[in-house]
Amino acid sequence: MHFDNARHAKQKYMAVQPRRVHTITDRFSMANAYLINEEQMIVVDPSTELHVKQIQSYLWTFLHRPLSHIDLIVLTHLHPNHIAGVEALLRICDVPVAALAVLHAEKGEKNSSSVRLTEQTRPGTHQHFNPSPLAHERQTKLINLWLNDVEGLPGHPNWRIIASPGHTPESLCLYNPFSRELLCGDAIITIQWGTPLLRGGPNHRQLEETLRILRSLRIHYLYPGQGRPMLGQQPLSDVDIEW
Repeated sequence: MHFDNARHAKQKYMAVQPRRVHTITDRFSMANAYLINEEQMIVVDPSTELHVKQIQSYLWTFLHRPLSHIDLIVLTHLHPNHIAGVEALLRICDVPVAALAVLHAEKGEKNSSSVRLTEQTRPGTHQHFNPSPLAHERQTKLINLWLNDVEGLPGHPNWRIIASPGHTPESLCLYNPFSRELLCGDAIITIQWGTPLLRGGPNHRQLEETLRILRSLRIHYLYPGQGRPMLGQQPLSDVDIEW
């Protein structure tokens, strides 16, 4: 009877869908890009032009798929070190660029390409690369698809959008409850020895609510915007908080 229970538990665990996410990074970048491998593919946070070249190589060499199978680019937040490769990717892959709809156009029109952003860098926090304001504005004007909290990702309904404000107001996570994967941008990063860190921001109540929501999810794979991905049962059970 004990053997049957163990076998049933193993079968139940194995019923979880295999992971879909591939990490694209290099020794020069402080940020991770991700490739979600499904019938059609998603690129998350193409951080640099080098990442774009790596994505091309990875598709051909390891996944044996063409660029035409990419149908969406998702930005977890709009810090420049996470979006600097968008233009390079769009030159070879003409697809929508999506971000959280909390960003409003200057005239209040959700579908306008001109958005107002706030950059926050506090003493003691991890710094982010910040190019010229003109370069940043040009990149953010490429966004043409706005995402809403708790909805499914367009064309990829198994991936749920989770608003995760705190580090930035427009931060989002992507969560797949079937493969139990969470792409969390810079809302959560991993630091030395793989410890997860909730990134700080000015609104402590918002940070605590984001952490509460993320901890409520069943996660086996955690993919941060910076640092190493984590594999484990509930990797957010022990999180440092950057106040």
